[in-house]
Amino acid sequence: MEDLIIILIGFTAGLVGSMLGVGGGFLIVPLLCLLLYLPMHVAVGLSLSSIVATSIFSTITYSRKRMIDLRVGLTLEIITLMGAICGSHIALLLSDRVLKVIFGIALSYASIRMIFPSKGREGKRVSLPVALMISFMAGMASGMLGIGGGTIKVPLMVLLFNIPVKTAIATSAFMVGLTASTAAITYQLNGLVDPMYVVRIIIGIFAGVSVGCRLALKAKPMILRRAFGVILLTLALRMLLEGIM
Repeated sequence: MEDLIIILIGFTAGLVGSMLGVGGGFLIVPLLCLLLYLPMHVAVGLSLSSIVATSIFSTITYSRKRMIDLRVGLTLEIITLMGAICGSHIALLLSDRVLKVIFGIALSYASIRMIFPSKGREGKRVSLPVALMISFMAGMASGMLGIGGGTIKVPLMVLLFNIPVKTAIATSAFMVGLTASTAAITYQLNGLVDPMYVVRIIIGIFAGVSVGCRLALKAKPMILRRAFGVILLTLALRMLLEGIM
């Protein structure tokens, strides 16, 4: 039964992650904690290791359609990797409950932004220094919380480089793999990643990404954002309660 749950977690993460241009960690981490009662640090390490697979499968699919902007992706990813290294080391110094509270707060904010996107900002450009600072923070969030940072990178690319949303999603899917693999090394070296768990999650991810990438090309972005935003908010509140209680 546990194997099936792990595979389904991977499928859900791969499906949602590939459709929204995120690594799926915002689903993997809370589901591993809430359904399998894994410690937060272990869930984060497994999430980061699995996100790499999501990124690879998504990147292959989007590359065939020439949707990835490598110049933009690599420009932002260099500073993001530095943040990921810092974040993963900071996370090991924090308790399980503190990490859950931080994750819950971050996930609550992301979910509310997805449900109620800001109006009147779409045309505002951000400067490169600001973009690099935001990228560093996204990297730190990835390393600390086991998420890919796509929820930050996608709107950032749209605002800074004025590229289409679907191109930003495809480019983000490529970037999160680099970020996650860098942060995952810290958790692997500390013995927090069970390879067999990762293999099962990846099996589910592969199936989920195969479906998600196809749906993403047809679905309406706003409907996707709001639907998954509601799911995220539910998981965020559960994580917050576990960390506080």
